[in-house]
Amino acid sequence: MLRLKEKFTQNPVILKEMRGRMRGGRAFILLTVYLFVLSSLISMIYLAFLPTTTSGTNILTLRQTLGKTLFGTTMLLLLFTACFVAPALTAGSISSEREGQTFDLLRTTLLPARSLVMGKLNSSFLFISLLLFAGLPLLSLATIFGGVTYAEIAIGSIVLIVTTLTFSAVGVFFSSFTKRTLVSTVLAYSFTLMLVFGLPVFLTMGIIFFGVLSSSPSGMSTLTEIMIAAAIYLMIMLNPISAAVVSEIILLNEQTAFFFLLPSPWGSISYPIVSPWLGYTFTYLLLSLVLIWLSIRFVRQAER
Repeated sequence: MLRLKEKFTQNPVILKEMRGRMRGGRAFILLTVYLFVLSSLISMIYLAFLPTTTSGTNILTLRQTLGKTLFGTTMLLLLFTACFVAPALTAGSISSEREGQTFDLLRTTLLPARSLVMGKLNSSFLFISLLLFAGLPLLSLATIFGGVTYAEIAIGSIVLIVTTLTFSAVGVFFSSFTKRTLVSTVLAYSFTLMLVFGLPVFLTMGIIFFGVLSSSPSGMSTLTEIMIAAAIYLMIMLNPISAAVVSEIILLNEQTAFFFLLPSPWGSISYPIVSPWLGYTFTYLLLSLVLIWLSIRFVRQAER
């Protein structure tokens, strides 16, 4: 823990960025507005459930349903925050230095390219983590009403951290080789929109298309079934929203957070499936490492 603290405090870029970001009232106003919007949405869901308490519904079942709804809504809102706030904070991290004509001056110091990239990335990651963890106490309402397990909270927290890291790395990557913040922001958000909204569209089209094929299973080989199932699984796993939702469904229905057997829609075989959150975590961590490595290379090339 002390070594990790030293790595943060010894990087001057992190100290400069965090002091500049937290200095003044802008950060606190943003945090207040963010929590107000999040709390308002959670309150609206709670108020919508109140009329059902007098309709003779089982109170225990109602409380568990309310707890599940609050948990799912809060986690989805936090995921959207990680997906769309992270690129905004990191897309101009390095390109803004070029626009302000301070990049060359910064590179004449003894600060290596790795420290520059990691400093920009970590400062934004820490600020976004502050936003996310400020919203986590709202999950305590879900645990009070019941219906939420520790496994769900742990998986949700892991997915949030990985998503924040990856989309922060996306912004730094595009900022490392572009000269304009506007161009970097457009590229970062285009990539983000493709992952968050583009893949579900392809997934829906694929399910519709493969649903037509399922009407004639006799003409479909085992290899074709495996390829179709793998394509659908990849599209689910690579999308943060679908990975979180499907993992939650699997945890509820199969009572497992890791592996299970999925019967084929055509009834011929069963597939051993890894829960999407595991594949999502591994894939996005690998993507983050690749993007960080490429960002460091681009910054090093710029100084030549």
